[in-house]
Amino acid sequence: MATLPPMLALPPELILRISSTLTTPELGCFRRVCKQVEVQLFDSFAREFFTKRQFMIEHPSLQALVGIAKHPVFSKHLVEVIISTDTLTSSAHGNQDLLPRALSAGGYMHRDMLIHTGHARDMLAEAFSKLPNLRTVGLRDYDGKDRIRDGHHAYWRSYGWTFGRDEADHRHHCAQVSPVPLLPMLLYALGSAHATPSNIEVFLRRHPKLTPASFDVVSDATKPVLRALRTVMLHIMPSRPHHRALSNDDDLWHQLPIKRFLGNTPAVEELRLNFEPNERLAHQMLGWLGEAVSAVPANLPHVPSLALPALRTLDLGKLNTDVGTLVSVLAKFDLTTVNLWQVTLQCKDRTEYEGEISRWTRFFEALAHVLSPTSGLKRFSAGYPTQALNANENNSINSILNGAELRRVFFKKDQADDSQKEDKASYRAGYGSSIKHWLEEIAGRIWMPSYQPIDLTDDSEDDENEEDEDVSDDSEGNEEDDVDEDE
Repeated sequence: MATLPPMLALPPELILRISSTLTTPELGCFRRVCKQVEVQLFDSFAREFFTKRQFMIEHPSLQALVGIAKHPVFSKHLVEVIISTDTLTSSAHGNQDLLPRALSAGGYMHRDMLIHTGHARDMLAEAFSKLPNLRTVGLRDYDGKDRIRDGHHAYWRSYGWTFGRDEADHRHHCAQVSPVPLLPMLLYALGSAHATPSNIEVFLRRHPKLTPASFDVVSDATKPVLRALRTVMLHIMPSRPHHRALSNDDDLWHQLPIKRFLGNTPAVEELRLNFEPNERLAHQMLGWLGEAVSAVPANLPHVPSLALPALRTLDLGKLNTDVGTLVSVLAKFDLTTVNLWQVTLQCKDRTEYEGEISRWTRFFEALAHVLSPTSGLKRFSAGYPTQALNANENNSINSILNGAELRRVFFKKDQADDSQKEDKASYRAGYGSSIKHWLEEIAGRIWMPSYQPIDLTDDSEDDENEEDEDVSDDSEGNEEDDVDEDE
């Protein structure tokens, strides 16, 4: 009687333990040892490599997505599809014709033709229609860290990122394209597929970000997609940075696509809005969000503010506004979680700016005052706060430019001791705790150094905190912000 090889005599949990120590290439070899080993590893392999995947708007990459969507098992595992702004380029070393040659040999279309013919959207729609458990569609411009199996410095990259490159060029990054047209493409593809994921998550570390044109997507095809959303995470910049509108109506028309987009997400429970720190768009959008809900119909370009009855988590990052506007937004909704990240509060004059009492002290005091004693706010965090003096002759926020007068704000660990200070402060509800009491207490722990210029155009610090969770939930890691993959 034949005896089993020693490997197959091992219990399944031990085989899984062995596989967890292998690199990705080694795991591939291990799975091919025999059919029995492949079967025992299949579920863990599918969970690790096919739960969340990143793709490019490139023919080979999208073809891989369609192939996964058609697979009888992998398609059920794939719950998160991330589209990257990566694009294939010719090798930086050696033969510059490798990419076009590889595309032609594989029967693939060039990226421009893929987009202009609508084939990219059709491929996305085909894939989305075959993913029964699709929950999240993401857009990002970087690769995720923590691919632990292949070392702490390994990244999850887009499928096909090495296509058309020689071995010497595999370590180089792909080129990047603008994300502006990608969000509309994704939403229309979802609409065509009648797919209704609950989450749309956009994490962008480079420039440009999404512009108002990216949100001009509200139609009969996309409305079911938008109305099904529970989580919306966006990073927005103006179409024309540092542009001064000739009239208030110019700004209102500029913001209209964003307002229409948000107006069609009545079920949203978590909203994250990242902006650009040197633009007025954020202040104007927050002013609109904080307005009382009105039954008056829209009179374009004026759009009534939103009720958002299901909204429980609001994350705001990289913006400048004033105390009153920020308090109005946070007090309007029945929130349980608030995260503020790299928010600048404006001073109306130099006396206020140079005074010993920070605008952040005023903000925390004002918020504590307006919150109901029965407020459901259970978590609150603020990181890297600043205050600035940059008002025009009408005391309206214009745009904060590099070199504007700006003061960093810190949180003292102890109200009576300013020797130990932190960039961040957070609250989590516990037995006997009170958010109103915490806000009043943190207001007394604000500390400001003397004025020093700060370069608001530097995104480096925030990029580290934007991963799969982005804006700021430091107490539990909040960006998720962002993660990526490629086998």
